[in-house]
Amino acid sequence: MAQGAPVRRDLGVLYASVLASRVGFGVIIIVFPAYISSSSDIAVAVALALYPLAEALAALPIGQFCDTRGRKVTFVASLGYIAVLMASIGATRNIYAIAAIHALMGVGAAGVTVSTLTMVTDLTGESNRGKGMGAFDFSNVGGYAVGLVAGYYLRAYFASDLGLAFAATAAVLAAAFGIGLAVLKEPAHLVRSADRSLNPLRALDARAKSVLPVWLGVTVLLGMVFFLPRAFSGVGIGSGQTAGLLLLGLAVLGFGAVGWGALSDRIGRGKVLVVGAVGMVGLLASLALSVDGGIDSLARSLPLLGVFGIMTAALVPTVLATAGDRATADRRGSAMGLYSVMLSGGTAVGTLVAGFVHRASGLSGMLEAATVLFLAACAMSLVLWSRAKAKES
Repeated sequence: MAQGAPVRRDLGVLYASVLASRVGFGVIIIVFPAYISSSSDIAVAVALALYPLAEALAALPIGQFCDTRGRKVTFVASLGYIAVLMASIGATRNIYAIAAIHALMGVGAAGVTVSTLTMVTDLTGESNRGKGMGAFDFSNVGGYAVGLVAGYYLRAYFASDLGLAFAATAAVLAAAFGIGLAVLKEPAHLVRSADRSLNPLRALDARAKSVLPVWLGVTVLLGMVFFLPRAFSGVGIGSGQTAGLLLLGLAVLGFGAVGWGALSDRIGRGKVLVVGAVGMVGLLASLALSVDGGIDSLARSLPLLGVFGIMTAALVPTVLATAGDRATADRRGSAMGLYSVMLSGGTAVGTLVAGFVHRASGLSGMLEAATVLFLAACAMSLVLWSRAKAKES
């Protein structure tokens, strides 16, 4: 699809709204563990995991809703819903109430993610979809990065009443809601699906299905990242240093995603996907070897970690562009719902795995487990990809 001025405007508004929403989620990564610091490792892991678990359960029906009712209504309603719930967290310190609110926020997160990915797919074509998904990933991780910095300062500024940090974050989400409601347009070429089946696999071909294991591996690792502030504290890395490291990592991933996505438009998704997989394995292995030495050891490893981080940035835009390329036009919402299920479900599993493995084996053991899990996912995708290519030839 050629990108005229209206399309570029809608994509810009969409990316800006996504960035604002991810600022809120980034703040949670830093503030949330401190807010419930009296709870155990397992309690924190469970509270964090309920959010992506609820997101996973909601993603498929929301994807169908996008196909039958529209993208914009799903997007803006979800943003408003999350803003209200974010403010509600600051009203209580009860771990059970917080966990319940956090779970409900997961439903809204599914609405934001599925509708966003569907609209990016609608507003791009195969010749520029990798770049479009890269820009989405940049907005996504860029929002997280800003949120991490904001979370660090909000945690310090509202140290005597951290509930106010959630209220301030809710205001950012409310602003994203207002932007989306006022400016964002429903994609003009939307095809409304009459297929009410909740089976999202019917929306994808064999090539798109083959990358699902890698996508699941990436999302499990994302769940482990959410546990890092807690895990890093055990090796003497403070919250400020953690925020700085995560910010640096997110910056590398965000900027790299745009370039890798554009490159996948030119040379093909498969080649770029391999680069990303190799980068992820190298990144995990390097981290596992350096974290036990604390912040000084990590600092010495930064050049190598940076190289692998840049390569890792190829994964997300390439996987998402592959899904967009091969989803049927009338079931794009359902297809992206499936990828959102993998995103949220994998994040939930990753957070829980991180909590249990960290308790048993520490941070290095957690990273070693992550490496093994991702290698297994890559092996499964390679088998499925080979079978898909054989059937096509």
